Amino acid sequence: MVLLVAGSYAMFGQTNDAKAKSTKQHQAELYNNFYVSYGLGSLFYFINHYDATADHTTGTFQLGYARSLNKVVAVGFLLSYSSIGRSEESDNHSYGNDYKVDDILWQGIANVRFQYLNRPSFCMYSGVGIGVTMDNYKRTYSSNSNSEKKGQNLYPAGQLTLLGFRIGRALSFFGEFGVGTNSIINAGISYKFGDDL
Repeated sequence: MVLLVAGSYAMFGQTNDAKAKSTKQHQAELYNNFYVSYGLGSLFYFINHYDATADHTTGTFQLGYARSLNKVVAVGFLLSYSSIGRSEESDNHSYGNDYKVDDILWQGIANVRFQYLNRPSFCMYSGVGIGVTMDNYKRTYSSNSNSEKKGQNLYPAGQLTLLGFRIGRALSFFGEFGVGTNSIINAGISYKFGDDL
């Protein structure tokens, strides 16, 4: 009789453990978040560097990580890459009448995110971030010698996310709308993991 009771208790315990493991976690209870994304509309595209007008861009490729401090606030950082091409007429005729500028922009931004709507597989958030941009540029003048000038500049970087959303639990799709040196519109894939907060 004792063996029967002990056996049924063990089977009941295994069933509860299996149910607990099969239950999907709430996305707000997973506190590590890795993400990759692609964005369009960097402020650098609209700013006239060297009096040259931008005529093409690769967009912005981003890689980031965020860690939740609680179910509302998360802090993290992101790295991004973008390339912008510009062309304009030059007043310096010793180099040639026109030139091209290619900017390769690397950005590092620390950010804070506020998740104001949390559902098991959906959240909405806003955020703000500040950092630095390293601009590796090459200016090519159209002359007989095809003169080139290369250099590097540092600029401030910043991103304000007005509206962001995430659809999914651990693996999800997300999109953002905001303004800053990274992008105006941004979308990508996010993966969250970790124990309950």
